[in-house]
Amino acid sequence: MANFWNRQTTVISGIVITVLCTFYIYQSPTQLNISMSQSTTSNSVPGLEFKLTQISHSPPSLIVTLKNTSPDTPYTVLKWGTPFDSSALNTGVFSITKEEGGKVEQVVLQINRKMPPSQEEFVTIAPGTEEEVEVVFDKPWMPEARPAKYKVKAAGEFKGVWGKYGDGVTEDEKSAYIESPFSGKTFTTNEVVMEVH
Repeated sequence: MANFWNRQTTVISGIVITVLCTFYIYQSPTQLNISMSQSTTSNSVPGLEFKLTQISHSPPSLIVTLKNTSPDTPYTVLKWGTPFDSSALNTGVFSITKEEGGKVEQVVLQINRKMPPSQEEFVTIAPGTEEEVEVVFDKPWMPEARPAKYKVKAAGEFKGVWGKYGDGVTEDEKSAYIESPFSGKTFTTNEVVMEVH
C-alpha cells in the first residue's frame, strides 16, 4: 500500500512540476521578448531604400533617390504608388506638414491605369546602384505663402517588385503585378524640411 502511495505521489508531483514549468516558460519575460521581436520584423524590400533631398527652393523641388544596397540582387519596380510615379503628387504618396503644424490638404485623385503597365512604368536598379527622379511641388493646392518651410516624407506600399532585371519580367508577370514576390511590401522615406522661396 505504501508503494502505491509513493508512486501516486511521484506521478502527481511530476504533473504539478510539469504544469508549473510550462506556466513559468509561457509567462517568462524572455519568451515575451522573443514574440515581440518576431512581430516587429520589417515589411520592406531588403536592400531598397528611398531618400529625399531638396535641390531647388523656387519652384520647390526634391530629388527622390531609390538605392539598391543589395550586393547581388537586382530589382525591377513598378513605379505606381511610389515617389517615382509621375502621379505621386496627385495620389497622396507624399505627406506634407506646415512648419507651424497642420497638414497641407492635397487634392488626391483616383487614377485609372492602363493595363498592362507600359515599359516606362518600371524602373530597374542593379545591385549597388541608384536611380533618381525630380519631383516639383507646384500643384495648385500648395500654399502660396512665401517664404515657407514644410516637412515632407513619402510612405506607402509597393504594387509590384521583382528580384530580377527588367528584361526578365514577362508580360504575364507585368499584368499580374499584384502577385509579384514583393507586392505589398512597405516603404518610407526620410523626412526633409523643404524650403519654399
